[in-house]
Amino acid sequence: MAKNKQFLVIGLGKFGFSLAKTLYENGADVLAIDKEMDLVNDVEQHCTQALCMDATDEKALQKISVNKFDTCVVSFCSDVESNIYICLSLIQAGVKNIIAKARDDKHRLVLQKLGVEHIVIPEEEMSKKVALNLLRPNMIEVLSLGKDFSIVEIKTPPAWVGKTIVEMDLRNKERINVLAINKGNETIHPPYIGEYKLCEDDILIISGTTADTVRVSSKATKSIVE
Repeated sequence: MAKNKQFLVIGLGKFGFSLAKTLYENGADVLAIDKEMDLVNDVEQHCTQALCMDATDEKALQKISVNKFDTCVVSFCSDVESNIYICLSLIQAGVKNIIAKARDDKHRLVLQKLGVEHIVIPEEEMSKKVALNLLRPNMIEVLSLGKDFSIVEIKTPPAWVGKTIVEMDLRNKERINVLAINKGNETIHPPYIGEYKLCEDDILIISGTTADTVRVSSKATKSIVE
C-alpha cells in the first residue's frame, strides 16, 4: 500500500489553516504548528497532529525531525525575518522540498537566494489559477505543491463512466490516485472508492504529478466550471 504523503505546515493563519485542512481532507498526513495556542486548537480536528511551538527554535524543529516530511510549507509572511530564518533552518536540516509564502518580490528574491524552490505570493498565485481555470475549464486545480505534485478536480471522463477505479487500475495505468468522489451533495471516501461505478457528472478529486493530472484532465471533456 502506498504511503500517504507527509506535510509540515508552519503558521496557521487563514492561508495555513486552509492549506492544512485541504491536504488532510485529501488523504495526506499533516503536522500543523504555530506558536499561538488558539490557532493550534482551531486546526487540531483538521489535521493529523497539531503542535504549539515556535518554529524559529531550531532545537524544536530538530525534535519533530523536519527532514522526514515530503514537503514543508512556511505559510506565513507577516514576520519576514522569522519567515526567512525558518526557511534557512529547514534547508540546514536537510529538507528537500520547501514551499514558502512571500510578502512581495523582494522577499521572494531573498528566499530564492537561500535555495527555496517554490515561493507563493497568494494574490499572484490566485490570479494565475483563475486564468488557468478559464483556459482549462475541464480541470480545477485544488492545490499545487511544488513542481511535482498537484491535487485537481475533474468530471468523469466519458471512457470511465460505468467503470470502477479498481477495474481501470488508475494508479498503475494513469499514475494518479483518486482521493475522493463528489456525487451531488455526497462525498465518497476510501475505502468505498475502489468498487464505486463512476457516473457522468461525478467530480473526481485526483492527485499525482502535475504532468499526469493535466494529461488525465484532458480526457475529462465535460467542463467542471458551472
